[in-house]
Amino acid sequence: MLCKLSQPHFNTSERVSRYLSAMDSNRPLGGYVTMTTSSLKAGLFDASSLAALRVSDTIGEIVRYQAEHRIDEAWCYLLHGLDPGKPVQFGMLYHEAERVAALLQELGVRPGDRVLIMLPTGRPILQALFGTWLAGAVAVPTYPPLLLPKGLLRTLAAATATRTYTPAKRMIDRLLRQPLAQRWRQGKKAGRPLMVILERLQRLSRYVDQQVHICQTSRPAVVIAEQDFAPVCHTAARFLPEAPAFVAASDLLRGTAQFQTPSPDGNATALIQFTSGSTGVQKGVMLSHRAILANIQAFGEMVQPRPDDKVVSWLPLYHDMGLIGITLGSFALGLEAYLMSPTDFTRDPLRWIWALHQFGATISVSNNSAIGRLARMCQISPRRFEQHPTYGQGSRLDLSPLRILMNGAEPVTVQAMEAFQREFGQFGLRREALSPVYGLAEMTLAVSFPDLAAPYRVCRQRGEEWVSVGRPLQGFAIRIIDTEGNKLPAGHLGEVTIAGPSLMDGYFGDQEATAQVIRERDGRRWLHTGDEGMIDSAGELYITGRLKETVIKGGRNYTPALLEEVIETVEGVKPGRSVVFGVTDVRAGTQRVVAVAEFAEPHCPEPRRETLMREIRARVDDVYRPAGGTVLDQVLLVVPGTLSKTTSGKRMRLDARERFLRGEFG
Repeated sequence: MLCKLSQPHFNTSERVSRYLSAMDSNRPLGGYVTMTTSSLKAGLFDASSLAALRVSDTIGEIVRYQAEHRIDEAWCYLLHGLDPGKPVQFGMLYHEAERVAALLQELGVRPGDRVLIMLPTGRPILQALFGTWLAGAVAVPTYPPLLLPKGLLRTLAAATATRTYTPAKRMIDRLLRQPLAQRWRQGKKAGRPLMVILERLQRLSRYVDQQVHICQTSRPAVVIAEQDFAPVCHTAARFLPEAPAFVAASDLLRGTAQFQTPSPDGNATALIQFTSGSTGVQKGVMLSHRAILANIQAFGEMVQPRPDDKVVSWLPLYHDMGLIGITLGSFALGLEAYLMSPTDFTRDPLRWIWALHQFGATISVSNNSAIGRLARMCQISPRRFEQHPTYGQGSRLDLSPLRILMNGAEPVTVQAMEAFQREFGQFGLRREALSPVYGLAEMTLAVSFPDLAAPYRVCRQRGEEWVSVGRPLQGFAIRIIDTEGNKLPAGHLGEVTIAGPSLMDGYFGDQEATAQVIRERDGRRWLHTGDEGMIDSAGELYITGRLKETVIKGGRNYTPALLEEVIETVEGVKPGRSVVFGVTDVRAGTQRVVAVAEFAEPHCPEPRRETLMREIRARVDDVYRPAGGTVLDQVLLVVPGTLSKTTSGKRMRLDARERFLRGEFG
């Protein structure tokens, strides 16, 4: 049983009054009403799922409300393989989070102080996040070093202790810029084993640099991490004027202080969410409690939760879709969730597909790269999906319960969507379930959502094809503008600008960057996203790419994401490991299109490399049919692991462009 709450969520009369005013008085409390719009088919919409959001101003109040009203209910399961283990109950999680909040207060954390959280998917990260919010502090989740071997972390600890980290990092960077290293990177010469070691050390130093930047920007009072991650935390702390307190995940529940509930403030900052850094330096997006809850309520109304809904996700809990969309969203809406580690998904994507089957998932989410990858896997080896020796207990894969499969976080492509539907339709996946969505960290998460009653829409014009990502959420507005800031009519490409209740307060500690993207017009604050898109005559939004990444050659615009998708259809190219960017050709007065792609295998003989480059150029030209010449001016092939990705798995095109200009790829 849950111990008595430190303070009641609200006094009884106030809570009942607010609840009644939020709900239609003609409906029984907690009852169900039949909905027929924006639904796969007429079903039961659980009106009580929005109750916690309608009477709460802060995430801490949401946590207390759910603990009071769903004390013994199971909220989520933390998957080990496909074993769900014991459920995490609403009431028990509140009890654990309260103990974490008390520990933070004992360490001197006050409302508004930052708490850096470096933890993988598991119970400790849930305790840390919800405990931070109960204490009125600001959560700063960051990517844990899961893919770095423990030996490297021990090396980092030794280098930090002996103060050799910085000089060693400089030496490694210099070595990797040498001409010999460029030949090794292309799979030439015999120095590849040394190259692997140097690149691992460089990957470690880049990760540490990211954490130093996040620490210097957020200036946390406390860092919560696994004990194994301590070397990274201590190295980053050396660059701060005052070192934060370090709390190991295993010590989170060892505090003895009595928790004191702070006064709720919906306008206070709840989360500093760092951008992926795919288009530049990572920035700390400040999100208030009110902005986060407004976003969850807006997409919750579009999802229309049902009493039998089950959510399955592999997304990490340190980025917006996994943290706000899945974790906070399912908690606030009272949906049963099954959380899989992203590293488990990366090692074996079939786990996610079979988890959808095993737990009868009705709602899930993924990104375009994963959807395209699974479609290719199914095309190559359909038997692994029809019946798996380990997963599914001998039964045939069944995706028919799935009513919403969101595709977001990356540009959504027609090719990936069509391939996924074609391959998995035989297992009961309905086209209407595929739901392309659009959002970004600066708007908390979601911005637009498709009509769940209809298949996704595709726009084809000027030799391009784009997938609709739906219409704006309730209370949000989207405008397409030209370079002068003028609103463009339907069907015209321009910059996507957004206004709505979940707009960030700004970038933490960077007023100049905030002023560049948030501008006031017509009495509203508008976010200038840097995304290119258009709205059709039906009001559907299409995202065509990033403005700063679009390549213009000979008067024609090329979207890197679409070119990369074509490149990766060539056998021998590693899926998800190519980048396309433009470099200025001063003499020609246009841009040159450069593609860098990783081999699928560690070793690629010279003749095969030449053939592969010709196949890539020919495949792209077949699709784009240039009027003269070829689309790709330069194709570079590199060994696996050469290209960098962000912590959320996004391609770093601008980083690749800088490395190309420095001559790192040869």
